[in-house]
Amino acid sequence: MMGLLAVLALFLAVSPPTAFAQSIPGISSGSSSAAESQPEGVADEPSLNDLIKILENDDTRKKLVESLKAAAYRAPENAQQPAAAAEDAEKPAAIVRSLPGRLAEYTRMLIGMVVESAEEVPEYVELSLDMLSGAQAIDIPNILEAILPVALVGLVVFFILFLGRFLERGIFRRLAERAEHSGPIHKLAYLLLSGAIEAFVVVLSWACGYLVATLYSGTRPVFSQALFLNAFLLIEMIKVGLSAFVAPNYPALRLTPFSNRQASYWYFWISRLVSILGYTFLFVAPIVQWSSTLAAAEATQFIVAFGSLCLTIGLILKNRGTVRERLKRARKSGDNSFRAMAHSLIGQIWWGLAIAAALALFIVWLQSPEDGLKFVATAAGKSIAAMALGGLVFSILARIIAHGVKIPQELKYRLPLLERRLNGFVPKLLTVISFVVIVIVVTYILDVWELTNFDRWFASAIGQDFVAGFLGAMLIVVIAVAIYLGVSSWIEYRLNPNYGKVPTARERTLLSLFRNAFTITLIVVISMLVLSQIGIDIAPLLAGAGVVGLAIGFGAQKLVQDIITGAFIQIQNAMNEGDVVELNGVSGVVEQLTVRSVGLRSVDGTWYLIPFSSVDQVANFSKDFAYYVADVGVAYRENVEDVKAMMIDAFEELKTTNVGENLISGFDMWGVNELGDSAVVVRGRVMTKPGTQWGVGRAYREIVKRMADERGIEIPFPHMTIWFGEDRGGEAPPIRLRNEAQTRQKVVDQTPAVAAHEGYERDLTQHGTTEPGGRPIPPDANDIDSAGGGRG
Repeated sequence: MMGLLAVLALFLAVSPPTAFAQSIPGISSGSSSAAESQPEGVADEPSLNDLIKILENDDTRKKLVESLKAAAYRAPENAQQPAAAAEDAEKPAAIVRSLPGRLAEYTRMLIGMVVESAEEVPEYVELSLDMLSGAQAIDIPNILEAILPVALVGLVVFFILFLGRFLERGIFRRLAERAEHSGPIHKLAYLLLSGAIEAFVVVLSWACGYLVATLYSGTRPVFSQALFLNAFLLIEMIKVGLSAFVAPNYPALRLTPFSNRQASYWYFWISRLVSILGYTFLFVAPIVQWSSTLAAAEATQFIVAFGSLCLTIGLILKNRGTVRERLKRARKSGDNSFRAMAHSLIGQIWWGLAIAAALALFIVWLQSPEDGLKFVATAAGKSIAAMALGGLVFSILARIIAHGVKIPQELKYRLPLLERRLNGFVPKLLTVISFVVIVIVVTYILDVWELTNFDRWFASAIGQDFVAGFLGAMLIVVIAVAIYLGVSSWIEYRLNPNYGKVPTARERTLLSLFRNAFTITLIVVISMLVLSQIGIDIAPLLAGAGVVGLAIGFGAQKLVQDIITGAFIQIQNAMNEGDVVELNGVSGVVEQLTVRSVGLRSVDGTWYLIPFSSVDQVANFSKDFAYYVADVGVAYRENVEDVKAMMIDAFEELKTTNVGENLISGFDMWGVNELGDSAVVVRGRVMTKPGTQWGVGRAYREIVKRMADERGIEIPFPHMTIWFGEDRGGEAPPIRLRNEAQTRQKVVDQTPAVAAHEGYERDLTQHGTTEPGGRPIPPDANDIDSAGGGRG
């Protein structure tokens, strides 16, 4: 709502305030032009006399002073050139300079109008009493005699109308059933079709009544019949438009956000007011004037108009709280959008504005019943048409915003993100269009009621430049978003592996970088074009951008280094999205590549963001091909040839598994690679597809472990042999260990040799030479000391 008020304030400030200016009796444009045609310093006598009369009267003198003050405020702007040329030559800067003054001028004029209207209240009361005094002249017998020929025509017309309404219910019910599951466009088509059917019924009823009236009179309808038929046609057509707007009986055809009860309630009372006022002013009052007097007709009009005013104010006050709570419902539920805030504000003040509008219409009509009625009827009709059309457009846009944009399933399968992008842009665009529709409707209504002079402003150079700039900026933004959606959709289609060629990692990387760079470039270019379109000189902005870029180049050297290093990394194709790399000691899968950083996801799920400036080297495990290096450690007593045969057999079995398709070449046997502390390490190598070496290795190790167990090949774990110091004879046998359970179950022969070493027996659990399950670890058979020998 604040944005709407700002736009309206800007419109009021730049539009000429001629509609608010009060006319001064005795001075007209003709007299001023005549004065201009005379020599300077010479004034005609009528103008001087008019001026004297104005100065003698207090009210006209005050109005003259107000007009002179307003002219004096605007005089400096127009002192350099004529008024018309100055208006065409004004620029947006002049709008900004004159904005406070124009707002102050309008505020002063508005307050003056309110004060003047308050001062004229006694005059309005006196005028009302004068109009009521004509009620004594009403001749009821003559009026009934004049209305009598209309009775037959009225019966025929309303019978055909009610019959048509009864028959059209079935058609409307079928249209509502079809519209219930249709989109807003189809629903609008069904609504227009139902409105056309209602209008046809009204025209048919009017034609039948005209035919009956012609047959009744023999030549053509009499005066009273013609008045009735014309009033019937106009009033029922207005009801058709009202029915199309609220659709009281068929919610599926309703485009406005009314419930069934609200739609029926407001249609009932508004249609009754239309009928009362319409038939009174278009039929009853002319009959009263024709059969009685003009004063009697005016009294009839006043009674009905005042009663309708009281009824309208009563309805407004009765529904003040209901409408307020409905408009504030979204705000209370936690919705902080612009629409919810605007509805909440309108809910607080709507009843006051509605009552003020009703009183203003009544006062305008009261001041001049003939011209005022024509003005009010014309302005009200245009306002209702504008609000109906604007409300219809707004309702359609609101439904599209609420339901979003749906795309075909096939297209959604090809471009999964297109619908989400459309629903991210289209609702915002439609919200802006809805706001523009509201502004257009409000400005049109203000212009219709002659509260402003927007048509002159739109015809001026300033108005045309403003509208052209706004529409041009909107068009540029729409085209830019369409280009972005097209490019993003094309990139998304190229990256979709379900259609066309499966993209490589290089393509994924370059397309992602292109999308980021293209988005940034598009935003910068479109921003410059939009600023230029609305009248802002972008040359200083470009110069300032160059200076800012130079400052950034000196102050943000790391950023520049990030971009340059990243560019060279991409040129050399060092890594792509999906590759497994190691950067600065961090290993993981490349998930994100930008112009200045890389995002890695490690094996434990941790995500790392590494700037390119900190990357000293890149280790890529997914480049072209990979190797799995198999190091198999066996005990020293095992035959190396048997181990090699086992490793080759394991590879042959590996080729038959599900990872066999990832193998590129055969098994490359290298042989003994290391004589370790506890094992002999035999190495082989397998070439695999990039990124599959870890899966191949896990499968190969499983097969090797199983075959080693089957063939009795020991795969040792680290162990040590404990030696004691040797005696003078050079003998130092190792300690003998025995399982505690075996010690308890067996009786050991105490031979002299064993007895000599009895002191060396220890509990196995004290020396840690058993497995976790309690099984003793046997000594190495190739160790001479374990066989009972010694040195020397």
